[in-house]
Amino acid sequence: MSLKEILNQLTHYAKGMKVLYVEDEIQIRENTQLLLSKIFSDVQTAANGNQGLALYQNGEFDLVITDILMPEMNGVSMIQKIKELTPSQPFIVTSACEESNYLLDLINLGVAQFLLKPMKTDQIIKILHEVVRNIYNARKVEEFTANLKQELIHQITLLEQYKEIVDISMIVTKTNLQGEIIYSNEAFCKTCGYDCDEIKSKGHNVLRHPDMTVEFYEDLWKTILAKQTWHGTIKNLKKDGGHYITDTTIKPILDEFNEIIDFISISYDVTELFDLNEEISQTQHEMLSLLGEVGETRSEETGNHVRRVAKYSRLLGRLHGLNEEESKLIYSASPMHDIGKIGIPDRILLKPGKLEADEYTIMKTHAQVGYEILKHSKRSLLQAAAVIAHEHHEKWDGSGYPRSLAGEDIHIYGRITALADVFDALSCERVYKPAWSIEKIIEFILSERGKHFDPTLVDLLMDNIDSFTAVAREYKD
Repeated sequence: MSLKEILNQLTHYAKGMKVLYVEDEIQIRENTQLLLSKIFSDVQTAANGNQGLALYQNGEFDLVITDILMPEMNGVSMIQKIKELTPSQPFIVTSACEESNYLLDLINLGVAQFLLKPMKTDQIIKILHEVVRNIYNARKVEEFTANLKQELIHQITLLEQYKEIVDISMIVTKTNLQGEIIYSNEAFCKTCGYDCDEIKSKGHNVLRHPDMTVEFYEDLWKTILAKQTWHGTIKNLKKDGGHYITDTTIKPILDEFNEIIDFISISYDVTELFDLNEEISQTQHEMLSLLGEVGETRSEETGNHVRRVAKYSRLLGRLHGLNEEESKLIYSASPMHDIGKIGIPDRILLKPGKLEADEYTIMKTHAQVGYEILKHSKRSLLQAAAVIAHEHHEKWDGSGYPRSLAGEDIHIYGRITALADVFDALSCERVYKPAWSIEKIIEFILSERGKHFDPTLVDLLMDNIDSFTAVAREYKD
């Protein structure tokens, strides 16, 4: 997407939003305010944390952008006080590299977006686009969910009083004891693309999406045959090959002898809601990738390193048998594996050549530092990132660090990221070494099978080496 397209989207998402911008340097404040005013309808500025907090207490803001080091009250203190008033308030923090020691405090406060000084217009626009889109989508999901719940309650009431209205407002089908659809309303036909006669003749299996397992439908039938109401989410196939997702309730209809006559299914099309949730999931991944890149820039790594490690980790996870949810989790969390490097001095982090023993001891602390940054979060994504940061330098034979874990005592996320990280590091040029050939990489990894790396993961990598080299080519530096 071009910068112009990003800016157009950003302007659309930002419509009606109110921004507070806090910066003590007047020239930066005035120049940035001018840019923000072209995007947002209401931009208020302050020269320090005290002024910013006073403005915030007198009005609601959709987004707060703040510097860190300022007179009277710094940005970290102001954010802490604002969080006490509004825990969910989104922030963007602008900072210079020398202010990285504040990063831990800011992450613990829930800040996940940073702009490094000196700020460039395209960087500002891209970060604003990510943050504002996330705010916009979150509100859409909240609005959609609230409307959906309200509509559900409303329609159930109408069902009891005006049964004829059901066919107008909801997807309705009736199924006999053999699972054959014997009635479908107009909303159902419009959603799936089949007319009533087609669906009766073809049967319900024509709607079954390959993502839905046999076990899922076995559990559904077991529930309704036990004369219980089933409720859940079903992904279905359309006639045109597409799909739609429904929030579905199936109730057995009983006669006066408490025997099942047939089953009534009432559904709501929630495809849009699931699409919005997927968008938010992607936004979270991008946010963690960007934060991972912040850590990598200190060691002069490229952003593509964390992207490749994420791709390799997801691929290894799927090959190892992780379900889709866990595969997505490791994909989004693995870019944070080296976030602890923000605590390593430049003289060690950027040193060309081999580290001295005392320098290496300091370098190894980045695994613990990363864990300490992330461990307090209750969110599964950051919990996974904490595990990965902590354990991606552990070795299968117990000779790794920081805790000398061995074998399956190392979390599978740590074992996967360890192999993905080394595979990528060897294939890329770094300040202390040239890039290795793929033949040399394969030779080294095979030599470390059962020592550094999980043997099963090594075998999966070797059996699918073409898939990994394809990722390397696609995201080449």
